[in-house]
Amino acid sequence: MAVRTVSVNRSALARARQRRRELDRARDEQDQRLEEATAAVLLALAGRDQAARVLQTATGRAGEAVRLLLALQVSAERAAALLDLTVIEVRRLARAAPVDDEPPTGRRTVGLPASAAVGRGADPAAARSVDLG
Repeated sequence: MAVRTVSVNRSALARARQRRRELDRARDEQDQRLEEATAAVLLALAGRDQAARVLQTATGRAGEAVRLLLALQVSAERAAALLDLTVIEVRRLARAAPVDDEPPTGRRTVGLPASAAVGRGADPAAARSVDLG
């Protein structure tokens, strides 16, 4: 009877070991899927961060160009029509442009190159900035 008990125990141990290995394989496969999904999310987030920086830079450049239009005495309404944007978008872009020197009043101004101001019959110093309020 002792021989039979040992045989049953070995058989039970072998089945238990086989089941554990199957469960370990399933767990390993699940861990692999989890790691792959996590890596995909991390890569997507890095790409999103880079795209946000590119968008911010492009918005700043567009804002500088819009400010130049406004400095050339083009109204926000006319600039919107020229650019196929809404007036709100034109004003938002103008505010998004980087500002080197913020006046103490908190009002934004944009500089115009001196060469653009000369020849219009205006004082070059006065004509070189436009209030974006």
